[in-house]
Amino acid sequence: MATLWTGGKIYTMVSDGETVEAVLEHNGKIVATGEVDRLLPQATFIQDLKGNVMYPGFVDSHLHILGYGEKLKHLDVSNVKSKDELLALIRARMEIVHSNEWVIAIGLNETQFDEPIFPTLAELDVLGEAHLIIKRSCHHLLLANSKALVFAGITDATPSPEGGIIEKVDGRVTGVLKDAALYMIVNHMPHITPAYIEDALEKAVMSLQAVGLVGGHSEDLSYYGPPYQPIDAFRKIVEDRQTFKVHLLQHHQVFKEIMNADLNKNRSPYLEFGAMKIFVDGAFGGRTAALREPYCDDPENSGMLVHSKAQLEELVQLARCYDQTVAVHAIGDLAIDLILDVFAKCPPREGQLDRVIHCSLVNEQILAKLASLPVAIDMQPQFVQGEYTAEMARLGDKRTKGLHPLKSLLNRGLIVAGGSDAPIEVPNPLYGIYAAVTRRNFGEYHDGYGAQEKISRFEAVQLYTVGAAAIIGQQHNRGQIAPGFSADFTVFTDDIFKVEIEKLPNIEVAHTVVDGKIVYEKD
Repeated sequence: MATLWTGGKIYTMVSDGETVEAVLEHNGKIVATGEVDRLLPQATFIQDLKGNVMYPGFVDSHLHILGYGEKLKHLDVSNVKSKDELLALIRARMEIVHSNEWVIAIGLNETQFDEPIFPTLAELDVLGEAHLIIKRSCHHLLLANSKALVFAGITDATPSPEGGIIEKVDGRVTGVLKDAALYMIVNHMPHITPAYIEDALEKAVMSLQAVGLVGGHSEDLSYYGPPYQPIDAFRKIVEDRQTFKVHLLQHHQVFKEIMNADLNKNRSPYLEFGAMKIFVDGAFGGRTAALREPYCDDPENSGMLVHSKAQLEELVQLARCYDQTVAVHAIGDLAIDLILDVFAKCPPREGQLDRVIHCSLVNEQILAKLASLPVAIDMQPQFVQGEYTAEMARLGDKRTKGLHPLKSLLNRGLIVAGGSDAPIEVPNPLYGIYAAVTRRNFGEYHDGYGAQEKISRFEAVQLYTVGAAAIIGQQHNRGQIAPGFSADFTVFTDDIFKVEIEKLPNIEVAHTVVDGKIVYEKD
C-alpha cells in the first residue's frame, strides 16, 4: 500500500526553507516527493496532515534510554529548589518502603538551592531504614546513605577506584561518590532484573515517541548486569515491535565481551550497534571535568582523567582491531585535547568518523584540531541552560567564551548532532532547539549565554535530523524527506521556523511516524 502524506506544510531539510506538497511512502521508504496532482494516482491511501507541519523524524543523538526509563520509574528531584524540600520528599518515600528496598532519587541540582550544598551523611541516615541513593543531575556524582555504602562494602578505609573518587573529610566517608566510584553501588543493585530493565525501556520508548522522537543513540550496556541483559531487552521491546530506532554505543568495559560473543551480530534498522564508548573525564558539576588550569572556585583542583593517555591509546587500538569507531565523553579542555591526540595517532579507517560527545570547553587550538580530524561532534544544547552561571563561576570569564560551543563547530564544517543526554536533560528536541537558538533558560529575556554561539532555527533542527543521521553514517537514507530515505517523520501542530520563539518549546506533537507507521498520535 502506497500512502500519500499531504494536507500540511512539509519541510524536507534538504535545504533551508525547502517544502513539498506531498510525500509518497511505500513499505517504509519514501518513493517520491512533489506536487499532489502528480503523486496522487500512485497512492492507495491518503494520510491527511490536517494543517499540521511535518519534518524528517527527529532523533536524539545522545541519551541513556534505560537511565531515562529509570527516572520515570523513580523519584524525580530535578525541580527541587532547597535541601529541606529534598529531604522532605525523600523522607516521605522512605516511610512507605520496606527496610530492604531501595529508594532512588534522580536529578539533584544543588545549584538551584539558595545555599548550594549537599545533605550530609548524617542527614541522609535519619530519613529512614531503606537503602538510599541520590543521583546528581549530571549522573557523575551520587549521594548514598550509610546502608547503601555498607551494601557496596565502602568504608572509611576503602580507597577510591581508578577513575573515581570516594569523598572523605578527615578520613571519614561523606556519602559522596564521583564517577567510577558510584558504579560500586549502581552496577550491583539487586533489583536490576530483566523485568525491571524491560519495564524501564518500555516506559522510556513511549515517552520518547510522545515528544516526537523516532529514535535515539543510547549508551546502556554496562550498567544493567551482563551486557546480554539490556541487549535482550532492546531486542524484545524495540527490535521486535519495530516502532523506534536505537543505535547502541558499546561501553569499553563490555565491548570485547559483546564482540567476542557476537551479541551484536544480528542487526536491523531498529537496533544497531555502534562505536566503542569511552569516558575520558568527569563533569563540571562534581568538578571532575579535566581542565588545563584549575577550577576558579577550587584552585587546588583541575578535575580528573578517567584514563591515562597510554590507556586511551590501548582502548582505541582495541576498537580498531574490530574495525570499529570510538565515541568519547570529553568535557574539559584537557580531556578533549588529549583524546584528539590519541585519535590523530590511531585514526579510523577511511570513511569512518569518531565521535566527541559533549565537547564542552574549547579554544581556537582545539577547534582547529577538531576540524583537521575525521571526527563528528555530539552536542547537548540544553547544557547551556540550568548550570551555566555555576559553570561560569568555576571556569572564569576567559574560559567561558569557549563553553558549550555550537556555531564555532558548524563554522568549521564539522558534522554536529544534537541530543539531550537524558536523563540528565529532558529529551524533548524542541527544548534543545530553543536552547540552541536562544542560549537562555525558559522565561529569560537576554541575548543569551555566550551569544556568539547561537545558531539559526534551521541549523538547530538539522542537529536532530541531518546531523543525527550523518554522525552514524546514515546521511544517505535518514534525516531528510527525499526519495529513497526512510519514512520517519515528526509532525508538529505548529511551524518551528515561524512560531514566536517563546512558544516554540510548547509546540505539541501531532504524530510520530516510524517507517510510515504512526507510533504516536496526539489525543
